[in-house]
Amino acid sequence: MPRRANLGKIPAVDLAYALNRLIQEGKTSLAEVRRFAGERPARIAALERELATLKTGHVGAKRAGRPPGPRAAGAKKSKRKFTMTPKARAAMKRQGQYLAALRRLKVAERNRVKALARKEGVAKATEFARKLAKAAPAKAA
Repeated sequence: MPRRANLGKIPAVDLAYALNRLIQEGKTSLAEVRRFAGERPARIAALERELATLKTGHVGAKRAGRPPGPRAAGAKKSKRKFTMTPKARAAMKRQGQYLAALRRLKVAERNRVKALARKEGVAKATEFARKLAKAAPAKAA
């Protein structure tokens, strides 16, 4: 939300001058000014409705709106339960193993493994990456 400026202490004449200068300098357009001016009555009406609601209290606000429906107590529409197929689960597991195996490799070795993955598949590339990782000496802490 944009930061609000406190313009209450600036005289209206000075505000009009500033607005005209902004329009002349291209910082804002006349259409924007008209749009904001047109929104003013609706904003005032919304604030008056909110004030009336606050004055009457919470009970009056409930009666003023729509009649309560099946979800009036705040019950939310249940989301669809996500079920993963065994095939998709296996693919995700292979992908995770592939990424974990790649993480341990140097850039040149990683590029070799990626090329193999494109050519022969992720499963073979993962095996190859594991072999390369075993062959490489462990990193010093």
